[in-house]
Amino acid sequence: MAVTDPPRDGTEHPESLGECLRRHRQAANLSLADLARRVNYSRGYLSKVETGRAPGNLALARRCDQALATGGALAALMRHASPAAPPDPAPAGPPARAPASDRPTADRPGAETALPTSAPLPPGLASGVAFMLALDATHGALRRVAGDDLSPPRRYDAANRAVHDAALYVAREQLLVSATVPVVAAGEAAFLRLIAIRDAIRTGAALASPEYHAVYHPFAESLWTFRMALRQAFGQEPVTPALLDRIDWSDRERCADCGAVARR
Repeated sequence: MAVTDPPRDGTEHPESLGECLRRHRQAANLSLADLARRVNYSRGYLSKVETGRAPGNLALARRCDQALATGGALAALMRHASPAAPPDPAPAGPPARAPASDRPTADRPGAETALPTSAPLPPGLASGVAFMLALDATHGALRRVAGDDLSPPRRYDAANRAVHDAALYVAREQLLVSATVPVVAAGEAAFLRLIAIRDAIRTGAALASPEYHAVYHPFAESLWTFRMALRQAFGQEPVTPALLDRIDWSDRERCADCGAVARR
């Protein structure tokens, strides 16, 4: 079967993207989690595509084709499903706002994020922004775990899932190989402090506990430092904490749990 032919499942009906994806994934002996790490989409979103609860898209199809060595079968199927759309559209101007169903969600943190620019970012800058979004998404997921009343085994597993489902490790690898040295250094510092939050939550730290805040505030400071490194890489002027009505980047003065009084 040529890759330009719509794949079929042995019946008169063409395979759906999800059916074809599952067939190739299982043939490659990969779990959903394995594939999610390779294509920078969450395991939950891939599951929805395979079961027909999410439509997928051409970008996902291409990534899965590469990860699964399908010879382009998934992208070809996606094009057959949407024949009116050109295979490689070139933007004629600033991109229109995506419909709600295509906007970034918790299922696809960072992977589907489109920046408001008429031209693609250089790889080093794009990987920096993607990693910043992945850090933020992972921290949000970890906060939810820390706020839940879970048994120790479930808490441990949930904290691990929060990191993997946000595709944090994939985003980190992309940053390490493409960004400038200052951006890599700042990003790695933020990553290590986020992993310290994960470790604290895995061992029982609750959201309002001193153990959580002992690791949260260093992360908050390092995340802001990473943002400022990205600003410098973009050629933007530096932003100081005072400019945003803060004492520093650690968030301590705004934290009621740490007993500090927020600045007004």
